[in-house]
Amino acid sequence: MKKEKIDRRDFIKISSLASGSLVIGFMVPGLRSLALPAFECEFFQPSAYLKIDNKGKVTVYIAKQESGQGVDTALPMIVAEEMDVNFRDVTVEIAPYGTMKEGEHDTGGSQSVMQMYTPLRNAGAVAKAMLIVAAANEWKVDINSCAADNGEVVNTINMKRIKYGELICQAALLPIPKEVTLKNPGDFKIIGKSEKRSGLKDILTGKSKYGLDIKVDGMLYAVAARCPVLDGTLIKVDDTAARRVPGVIKIVRYPGTKAPMHVRAGVAVIATNTWAAIKAKKLLNITWDEGKKNNESTEALFKTFEAKAKTKPLVEIFKKGDVTKAVGKKEISAAYAEPFLAHATIEPMNFVASVKGDQLELWGGLQLPDWAVNTIASESKIKKENIKLNLTLMGGAFGRRLHFDFALEAVKIAQQIDKPVKLIWERTDDIQHAMYRPANYHFLKANTDDIGNLVSWQHHVLGTPVAFMTEGPDSKNFDEVSGVDAGFCYDIPNINNGYTPVDMNINRGWLRAVDICANTFPVECFIDEIAAALKKDPLAFRLSMLENRLDFKTGDKPGSSMQSPARIAGVLKMAADKIGYADKRKPNHFIGLATHSFIFAKAFAAHAIEIEMLKPRKFAIKRVVAAIDCGLVINPDGLMNQMQGGFAFGLTQALKGEITIANSRVLEDGFFGYELLRYDEMPAIEVFMVDSKEEPGGVGEVGVSTVAPALCNALAAAGHRPRTLPVRNEGYSWV
Repeated sequence: MKKEKIDRRDFIKISSLASGSLVIGFMVPGLRSLALPAFECEFFQPSAYLKIDNKGKVTVYIAKQESGQGVDTALPMIVAEEMDVNFRDVTVEIAPYGTMKEGEHDTGGSQSVMQMYTPLRNAGAVAKAMLIVAAANEWKVDINSCAADNGEVVNTINMKRIKYGELICQAALLPIPKEVTLKNPGDFKIIGKSEKRSGLKDILTGKSKYGLDIKVDGMLYAVAARCPVLDGTLIKVDDTAARRVPGVIKIVRYPGTKAPMHVRAGVAVIATNTWAAIKAKKLLNITWDEGKKNNESTEALFKTFEAKAKTKPLVEIFKKGDVTKAVGKKEISAAYAEPFLAHATIEPMNFVASVKGDQLELWGGLQLPDWAVNTIASESKIKKENIKLNLTLMGGAFGRRLHFDFALEAVKIAQQIDKPVKLIWERTDDIQHAMYRPANYHFLKANTDDIGNLVSWQHHVLGTPVAFMTEGPDSKNFDEVSGVDAGFCYDIPNINNGYTPVDMNINRGWLRAVDICANTFPVECFIDEIAAALKKDPLAFRLSMLENRLDFKTGDKPGSSMQSPARIAGVLKMAADKIGYADKRKPNHFIGLATHSFIFAKAFAAHAIEIEMLKPRKFAIKRVVAAIDCGLVINPDGLMNQMQGGFAFGLTQALKGEITIANSRVLEDGFFGYELLRYDEMPAIEVFMVDSKEEPGGVGEVGVSTVAPALCNALAAAGHRPRTLPVRNEGYSWV
């Protein structure tokens, strides 16, 4: 047998994954497949996807980070389908960091299923094909006389069976097939059938280990007092009283950083337990230099928005036709506003770091681990190859853990003590020092012709861009324009949409459904306003601008998305039909509709919400219907969970979500100030899925964006239109 030469690093990477198993997946770059004798079948090929042991146990390694969205269920279902194994016999593990190509651990933008559907199908199909060949060789029959069934290979001539686990050594000797035949979707037995969350019992009984549960030998605990104003600096600290608290080990200082993480300057208390650290933190007497940007407020920001909205947008985002020549019979205009929002994950930020000489080990949850490790290496002056990252489950993310300021803080603290340190953010820290969804303001204007057709549309978006925080104030990468750019789906002959950035000394980041959510609210509400002004039915008015429009490409650059007005119309009609939109309504009952395209996740959704007005500006939500078209559904139960969770997330924003700022400080300090939807406020929600054969799209965010506009359209139908979120700021209450 020809021996392959591999270096030590590649050997460690392989053997750590493949001990005693047949491993299938992607090759480590530059390394050829290895063929070993049967008695040496400890590894076959470096992989990050799946492993089969000699008992037939299949372990699927999931690179996408689990934060409650269900990737540890949906993705293994894809592998189990192609391998023809019982899904409940599959074990799921987090793919160790470093076993994937850079970027493959990244989790965000509802991309997990979209990105992994084909690679995981291929991985499962390759494994099955090799096991079938191994069985055919054992029986000395043609491979066409063999089939896979429930973790076994069946000899279709005499119906003998061999379990997968009995074939791994023989399979390890085979060449990797360059091409495999994937299952016909019509033959799927697992994909498309509901499966409960993997590890659900462990989650419910507290056995699952999240970042906050991690304990390392010799570990100490840290909490930090941070400068209340972004980019401020530490002048001095009197820690005399804090050091007297029993359990306090050390009090350390660390400077802040600029882009991309904007870690605030801080003073950290390191102690043997959390409570000692928290108590000592309260006794610190700190003097900060807050800098020159310490008097900004959301009140002033929205006044600036309002003034700038009357001027020409700084950046032209999308233009079609000529709005200046499309002056019609009626002009309609309106302004909408949305506040800063916090992610408010149930598990507050936390991270463990241990520095030993030039070696750094990390434990915690990150949505973009490569970005985090690269930046931490640069900031800490520790070589990237000397950093070991242990990824954990995350108790919620919603975009908050795309950023890693908390991880960088933990490293700065750990560098000043010779033991592992777990940094824990208190809930107040989590709300007051977060990465906030940008506040935004919208001025819209439309013209109609003499027969009631919409002939022009103008949308001026004003916002506090994330790019100013991650890249600096010269950046032009304005993510905040999706939904008003070339992907704008309504068929209007003349369009001019633009954007004006307004900076503010508060950190910003991406939040679930990001810019599409912010822009769907004004767009879908303004469409309703126009319909009302024209005395047209809002549903029919939307469909008139969607149904007859062909799919179109949103740009001429590689990677441009395909917009599908017909699929948007489809979910809108489904939601309207299921809620009984055309039926006679009870007195004081009103229905609002909204739809949208989560275009870069190839998913389309609509909500229909029925309310009952109990008295002026007091309402009850009586019924909620959601419709979604995300192509082929991997796990209907998981999709249902995502749409329910998305609705709760969106309803929180509609009713009460708001971050307010005075003197460059966030005023809300926890869940009493920054309120979330309570269990008794959550209405029942009916979710309907379009039966589709399209490639699967993403579902983590699509259920958020249409909640607020559907509710506000129902309230407008009842007599008053709210144009700012949350609606309680316009005097609304609910039961």
